[in-house]
Amino acid sequence: MDRIPTPRELQIAARACVLLSYATGLGGIAAGTWLLRGGDWPMAIVLWLITFAVGAALMGISLLIRALSGLGAQLTRLESDVRVLAEERAQGGRTPGGNERDPWLRH
Repeated sequence: MDRIPTPRELQIAARACVLLSYATGLGGIAAGTWLLRGGDWPMAIVLWLITFAVGAALMGISLLIRALSGLGAQLTRLESDVRVLAEERAQGGRTPGGNERDPWLRH
């Protein structure tokens, strides 16, 4: 992977994890029910537990991806704000009401 994914791409990946989690859950319930009808109830319980664990892991991954997406969006916004302030400072301009109230921008 040569490039960093955008926040939009990360959001799509998070949605894909959620959908995979739901699909895993439905498949596990169906397969466990099929095993239960066949009389193999211990294997059905094991399958349901594994399905639950995989679904929970996918939901956790989705949560982490969403958090990374939010951090990426915030960092992009912050970088843009810093760039605008730096350009205004370089041109000798003042931001409207910003320099007087912000102690970090006063000299």
